[in-house]
Amino acid sequence: MEAAVQLDDRGITYALDRIGTTPLRPAAKFMESVMVHWALSAAGVAILVSGPASSAQGLISGNYVLDREQSDDAVQAIESASPTPFNTNWPRVRSWLFKSAGPTDVLRMSSIAGRFSLGDGSPKPLIDVWTGGEPIKWKLNDGQVYDVSADSNGEAMLLTVRGSYGERAAVYRSVGQQLVVENTITSPGLNSPIRYKLVYNQTK
Repeated sequence: MEAAVQLDDRGITYALDRIGTTPLRPAAKFMESVMVHWALSAAGVAILVSGPASSAQGLISGNYVLDREQSDDAVQAIESASPTPFNTNWPRVRSWLFKSAGPTDVLRMSSIAGRFSLGDGSPKPLIDVWTGGEPIKWKLNDGQVYDVSADSNGEAMLLTVRGSYGERAAVYRSVGQQLVVENTITSPGLNSPIRYKLVYNQTK
């Protein structure tokens, strides 16, 4: 049985306000967060929040390689977000965006026993966090520190990364042998959210 929610212009504005001002939330708020994220990606259309049991697919842990032909150009999405008129904070925001949201060509994803981790082949994982818990402080190799949380509904994973200049919400879901990642970035230094999709092909 399917359930869909219709959003008009007023509802979209509400969603934008929520994703920009609402603090990180625990697992009980996962579905609301996903609905807000998808509202931004598909403004004005129905959002499918549940589907037939036969179509459900959980995340498939494994190694993946970026499919550039099927993916959006994340670099172009970030570059085109330059605020108008020019904001003196933009260079710092831009640097943060590339460091926190730039795609990796190779991705190792694991979602097992309530733990979610991402890696790029280096010894230290990009992200390693328990799902459904409170946000944790995560330090990258370059010294940047982020508040990170992950929540799952069994079919998709919502990863939220919040730093000094904004927040990135990424929804991970498996579609056949592919891993699809839908990203939404919000920041006070942006005129509007940045949205882009990445597609990864599973490798053996």
